[in-house]
Amino acid sequence: MSATIGYTRTARILHWLVAGMIVLQYVLANLADSADSTIAELALYANHKSVGMTILALAVARLVWRYRNPPPPLPDGMAQWQVIASHVSHWGLYALLILMPVSGWLMSSASAYTVSWFNLFQFPDLVSPSDSLELRLKAVHETLAKLLFAFALVHILAALKHAVFDRDGVLARMSSLLTVGLFTGIIVLGVAGLGRIGGGNAATGAGSTNDAVPVGELQASVLPTWNIDYASSYILFRATQAGGEFEGRWPSWSAALQFDASALDESRFDVTVNTLEVDTADSDRDATLQQAEWFDTANHAEAMYRADAFRALDDGRYAADGQLIIKGKSAPVVLDFSVESTDTGVVLTGTASVDRLALDVGTGDWTDTTWIGQNVEVEVRVEATLSE
Repeated sequence: MSATIGYTRTARILHWLVAGMIVLQYVLANLADSADSTIAELALYANHKSVGMTILALAVARLVWRYRNPPPPLPDGMAQWQVIASHVSHWGLYALLILMPVSGWLMSSASAYTVSWFNLFQFPDLVSPSDSLELRLKAVHETLAKLLFAFALVHILAALKHAVFDRDGVLARMSSLLTVGLFTGIIVLGVAGLGRIGGGNAATGAGSTNDAVPVGELQASVLPTWNIDYASSYILFRATQAGGEFEGRWPSWSAALQFDASALDESRFDVTVNTLEVDTADSDRDATLQQAEWFDTANHAEAMYRADAFRALDDGRYAADGQLIIKGKSAPVVLDFSVESTDTGVVLTGTASVDRLALDVGTGDWTDTTWIGQNVEVEVRVEATLSE
């Protein structure tokens, strides 16, 4: 059987697309490991993950195409060991092209980093955050990367053997000027476009040059004080990182709350959050949030929210028009909330949207909202009993 019978054009394109992306993956990973800033590392790994998920989709597409369009037969007279080696290397490569991105997807989920595809949509997390599982999956991912490199090297050497020594047309049936150009273009354009931090979504008008709006002490209220059950209450926030949403909590906070729907002008909220303690299910991200560009906890260990202006909304909810103070900066923040009476007291649930740039949370390179979203959604729940 002649070896000059070629693969279909679709098979060739898929083959060289994936080949170029594999090379691009190794380049992006190495660039991320040597990145000189946290945001550059984040951007490079985000692009690395997006390319990885693309490879996974293309690998599945290749298998489907191969099933419907069987590959041409191997050359007549090929030694049996070479036939076996060819099948083993091909199926090994297919397996690795699927296992590699899946292991990376699992590792990212375990590290509380939701995977997105070029910031356009996000994939579901496959496992819950776990430091120990993340370490195991990282070892698996790195081992699979080495195996993929070894299999690819053997595949390349075998193709060169067929082209240089055997001259049986095996390499020619999978390659053409179009596919070689596609392979080269994927690498060159990929490195140029994804191997650097994207430029243009840096927001303007951040609070870095604005003085804080003075916020004085709240006036005393005659309303009953809420005795908060902190074990059943929480303050959490949700933000986007490289296109994927993550959630964090402030474990240490205190509040003096007084609220009565019939006496809105007497109601008061005064909340203090210890910014030294934050839990986003990832220790590296927690440490980054304490840096000067973010909450600058070395100089500002607390954030505060104060409100003494309240409005009744149409749906039975209420709005608190307050000021959020972070790092000496203040910005107006509206808390949309409801209060329900219980057998033992009250339960407040509410949400607010915070523009982090208005408070200088994420300065310098971090003002580029390509990688960290500008708006942070806050959710609160407070269970309390009332006392005079």
